[in-house]
Amino acid sequence: MPIFDDLREFMNMLDQRGQLVRVSREVDPILEINAIVDRLARRQGPAVLFENVKGSGMPVLGNLFGSHQRVAWAFGCEDLFAHAQQRIAEAMAPAGDDQPPDMEAVVRGSFMYAPVADRILPFGPLLKTLPVEVSEAPCKEVVYEGDEIDINRLPLTKLWPQDGDKFITMPMVITRDPETGEINAGTYRMMYLDKAKTCMHWLPKKHGNLHCRKAEEMGRDLPVVVAVGCDPAFQLSGCFPLHYPMDEFILTGVLKGRGVNVVKADLSDLPVPAGAEVVLEGIIPAGVRATEGPFGEFHGYYSPPKETHVFQIQRITTRRDPIWHMATTGRPFTEIHYMSNATAKVGKARQILGASEIVDMNMAKEGASLYLMIVSIKKARPHQAKEIIEQVWREKGQAEFITNIIVVDHDIDVNNLSEVMWAFSMNVRADQDLMISDRREQDLEHPGLSPRGEGARLGIDATRKWKEENYLRERPALVTMDEKITEKVLANWDRDGLNG
Repeated sequence: MPIFDDLREFMNMLDQRGQLVRVSREVDPILEINAIVDRLARRQGPAVLFENVKGSGMPVLGNLFGSHQRVAWAFGCEDLFAHAQQRIAEAMAPAGDDQPPDMEAVVRGSFMYAPVADRILPFGPLLKTLPVEVSEAPCKEVVYEGDEIDINRLPLTKLWPQDGDKFITMPMVITRDPETGEINAGTYRMMYLDKAKTCMHWLPKKHGNLHCRKAEEMGRDLPVVVAVGCDPAFQLSGCFPLHYPMDEFILTGVLKGRGVNVVKADLSDLPVPAGAEVVLEGIIPAGVRATEGPFGEFHGYYSPPKETHVFQIQRITTRRDPIWHMATTGRPFTEIHYMSNATAKVGKARQILGASEIVDMNMAKEGASLYLMIVSIKKARPHQAKEIIEQVWREKGQAEFITNIIVVDHDIDVNNLSEVMWAFSMNVRADQDLMISDRREQDLEHPGLSPRGEGARLGIDATRKWKEENYLRERPALVTMDEKITEKVLANWDRDGLNG
């Protein structure tokens, strides 16, 4: 499986495998494109390139990540979980003979990482696949500045009828912490305001928002780079909740096995993915706000209007013949949920390699791939399930949005809700096996919380109980078939004509 350095290489591979269709008739970016993309995503249909978009000379690519298989291919593999385990293990291994001897010089000489060199160098194994800094890049072939800046020339899409306006739905928003120098790249939607301004929707606990708050406290504007149409692995990494020293550029390098090519931005010291299709450079001016929304969210409800920061565009650069990348969202299960599933697979690989007690986990699509986590454990001691629930509750970042956790035994398939509900129904004692957290800030976009963004969390121990857990009767035996009989039946299955 090849590794992809830009969007076009990935599209070519999809074309060869019959996973890319082209629509040549004129389509409208207001609702019509999303109506097609949403329908395709719900059927795990192919990616689609709209070649003739009303009001723009730029083609639009949609449903790129609308199947589990294409998400795995984006990282150059067939099985993302197994691939992530291997790549993360390699990254965590001690440095060998292949480690560049001048890594300190590389980091200290990097425009990206020089400001954080003293803090990042101790994590040597993670630096094997640092971004590769280049001086020239396709994303700077065409430049617009001054009066030439007009994002109306870009085919921004309106997804749902009650959305506040058209949106940039797949931006990689790149910022730097004005205090520490740490880099972040996140996927934050951006609603159109005028030809040179958009809203910037990053929730309070997102790293981009934290960078912006620090800049405002210092009385400074925050430099920002927005890249659209990136290398597919990097694009997906922007959805992952990460913690320093791991950032999205380093994670992409770890998962791909080689660094992301980056070029320095024209107006700041921020990195730009060299293979991006469109790049917007500008600032978040301190103290400026605008009303964003409504927006049709990943959980299937519209989020209400809210005040957000404003992105002021100062320069646009593109390839000579750029492709615009959009994504759909909405009631599960659609494209964004395939992307969230990738986050869960990489997270599971990290947990297992970190000697976690978790055997498997599923960020269930029924919980919009965010609000319901199902975990299986190889139970080794009493009350272990409750310890796991408390462990998850202590996690920071996106894990704080997990509203409900169910813990089951290792022999329950966390991806089979019939098995999970059976374990729940057979093992949960309502007066002893439920944990409810204190009320706290959660996801502002959760439609069921009142007051908005505030609520408790529920943990459910659905494991088989031990006597030390106040289970005071003899445990009934499970109904299972004799293993030798099962082997005999399977050996004769085809001969007996039972496959027909």
